[in-house]
Amino acid sequence: MSPFEAGVKFELLVAIRYLRAKRKQAVISLITVISIVGVAAGVAALIISLAITAGFAEDLQNKLLGAQAHITLVSKGREGIADYMRITKEVEQVPGVIFAAPAVFQTVLISTETQSKGVVLKGILPEMESRMSALSANMVEGSLNDFTENSIIIGKELASALGTFKGDRIKIVSVATRLTPLGAVPRSRSFQVAGLFSSGLYEYDTSWVYVPIAAAQQLVGLNDLASAIDVKVADIYQARVIGRRIMDRVGTNLEFTDWMTTNQSIFQALRLERLVTAITIGLIVLVAALNIVATLIMMVLEKTRDIAILMSMGATKNNIRRIFILQGVIIGVIGTFCGVVIGQTVCYFADKYHIISLAPDVYTIAYVPFRAEPVDSVIVAVSAVLISFLATLYPSAAASRLQPVEALRYE
Repeated sequence: MSPFEAGVKFELLVAIRYLRAKRKQAVISLITVISIVGVAAGVAALIISLAITAGFAEDLQNKLLGAQAHITLVSKGREGIADYMRITKEVEQVPGVIFAAPAVFQTVLISTETQSKGVVLKGILPEMESRMSALSANMVEGSLNDFTENSIIIGKELASALGTFKGDRIKIVSVATRLTPLGAVPRSRSFQVAGLFSSGLYEYDTSWVYVPIAAAQQLVGLNDLASAIDVKVADIYQARVIGRRIMDRVGTNLEFTDWMTTNQSIFQALRLERLVTAITIGLIVLVAALNIVATLIMMVLEKTRDIAILMSMGATKNNIRRIFILQGVIIGVIGTFCGVVIGQTVCYFADKYHIISLAPDVYTIAYVPFRAEPVDSVIVAVSAVLISFLATLYPSAAASRLQPVEALRYE
């Protein structure tokens, strides 16, 4: 059996030998190094950028889930949920549910002596809300333990906008009305600020307030009804499935929405941003692939005589084609490996030591989070090697089309 019939081993040895250019082929060697560096830079940049977008998405998700319920149950007619404590206990018996708590929601007007603002009022049972959401952990002044019948907890940003401090009194005016000798007037009530919270989400910190559920019922005019039942589940990605189980158990008078549906537009925007980032930085890998094309074309021109000799000794066109394909793939694999190592290393240390700091009052986070997902690295690596392979097709085909006699004639 001739060495050419030995297959990939022979072709691999020749490919490696060609990559180890002689001194007089220094230009080819330099371009080869540039190609490897280009692939490595593209892969590393792509891994790092995807890690940053994943980090911000994870941070946003954690903050949203700290402020929102995983599942929210409401009555179909929005008239309120009667016997809500019994239903809450039934919901907690559904597999996958960790905890449930009733709540009252209403858009109201909050006012001080000088400022007024529309906000979302949430009526809660403090001992249940501390298990349901991150409100207790997000308190920057005061505590849920200080929550009394006439207490209100507001966001730190809202307090700043209103010029309000802990201990001040503020007034809540509801859209619900009550009858008086003078006719129907809006329901209102005065509360004392018992604490301030900071969730890290500007929308919540400027637009949400918490009062005891009994006070909220009186303001909204719900009597002994709840607007909703919040549910916390063990697996947030199974929220929709668990929601259907809850519906099967508590009857047909309720409906539910899950956190993924509520925040669908936000996460769609993040996915689009992630895609655009990947495409933009992926162009670096494409440029590196063009360098591979240039390297192999120069290699074919330089090795014309060698190719002719190999073909005259019995090497087939497929042998020649595979030699140059292997060269390009080797460049791609080395560059990809280096890029993955660099990207993962940078992400690890940047996240561990908070290398890139941010202004918390502007970005709601003190540093840039890096979350290098293994699946992202695998996809990037496979894509880079595939692009490198595709870059070899034209040069390798050109090399295989050389005619030995013609090639040797011009040497």
